[in-house]
Amino acid sequence: MQAARTAGLAQGLVIVVIGLLPMMAIVTLMPIVPALVKNFQHVPGIQTLAPLVLSAPGLCVALFSPFAGALTDRIGRRRLLLIFTTLYGLGGVLPFFLDSFEALFAGRLLLGVGEAFILTVGNALLGDYFQKEERAKWLMWQSLVGPGAGVLLITSSGHLSMIQWNLPFLIYGLALVMAAFAFFTAYEPPRAQAPGVNEPGTATIMAFPSGLMVRIAATTFVLSAIYFVYTLQFSLALDQMGIKRGGDLGLYTGLVSLGVPVGALVYKLLSKRSVATQFSALFALLGLGLTGIGLDQGLGVALVAAFVQQLGAGMAIPVLVGWSLRELPERFRGRGMGWWCSAFFLGQFVSPLYVTLVRGWVGGNLLHVFLVSGVICLVIAVGQQWVGRGGPARTALAR
Repeated sequence: MQAARTAGLAQGLVIVVIGLLPMMAIVTLMPIVPALVKNFQHVPGIQTLAPLVLSAPGLCVALFSPFAGALTDRIGRRRLLLIFTTLYGLGGVLPFFLDSFEALFAGRLLLGVGEAFILTVGNALLGDYFQKEERAKWLMWQSLVGPGAGVLLITSSGHLSMIQWNLPFLIYGLALVMAAFAFFTAYEPPRAQAPGVNEPGTATIMAFPSGLMVRIAATTFVLSAIYFVYTLQFSLALDQMGIKRGGDLGLYTGLVSLGVPVGALVYKLLSKRSVATQFSALFALLGLGLTGIGLDQGLGVALVAAFVQQLGAGMAIPVLVGWSLRELPERFRGRGMGWWCSAFFLGQFVSPLYVTLVRGWVGGNLLHVFLVSGVICLVIAVGQQWVGRGGPARTALAR
């Protein structure tokens, strides 16, 4: 009988590398939106459609992740990882070869479907390959590598777009290299088997933990909607403060984003503490940061507050994923992470709608939306400690 393989550096690198693909889906195209509008100015409604090119993959993730999770548990991880990482790459580079808006949008949808499976399989493999301590380490490395890779991608895309507007789409070809790397390093992990129905002496087949999944999805959805308030609105908040030049907006946003990898290190330090403590720290950092921006006390205060918010942002995904993997039974890990991905990206999609709703309630001032969101986070942070075993960490702490 062959001994079970032990995951190591190569498998950890697979987790880190495929974790970069969702970020690549958006940031690679951020610098070319104006060029996209100019190139397709003959398309009716292009001013509205152009931003949808960026967000379309996220909506695909929200729609297809539950299906991806079910398939991941049914037929395994490795095969799906290789197939859909390849699909991601092909969909990403397609607009370079076919110069039509229909081909561009179709490519983005294909990329989004690939992203749904990659995220689901990647998170499931993280739980399969590594136990709690190692899992926290690789979640930290994902958050450390991501910001640096994002800056590199945005810079490269900007330079390539100056040569030819659609040249940045070739960057998505890196996914094909990642698929080749995974082919040689990723392996199918052994998984728990459900006992047979007619097998004597076996326990009843475990049912999918719907109640637990609802709590995980609801927590993820709410946190995601608030998490993306900063991501999608901070440049507009700076604009409201009087910072108009694009170069200044990029500089300030880049500087405060250094808080993300620091937040990942904070998560690693807190990974041995209770889940309630992790969630409290996360919501406290997000709340202090958003509140500080919303108070509108000048650029200096806003940048310090934004750095604090980014500390929380660096903790957000590791805390959510670590908690979810800890709670989900191994047998349902793929399906559970599919629902997790769906909830997270649905929160991303809803976040602008939440901002619009609150903005109407507070008289149209975007900074007041930041203030309201910050207060909500601070209330949740205090509530986590006050109720002890309540809130999103309740199930985890009960163990």
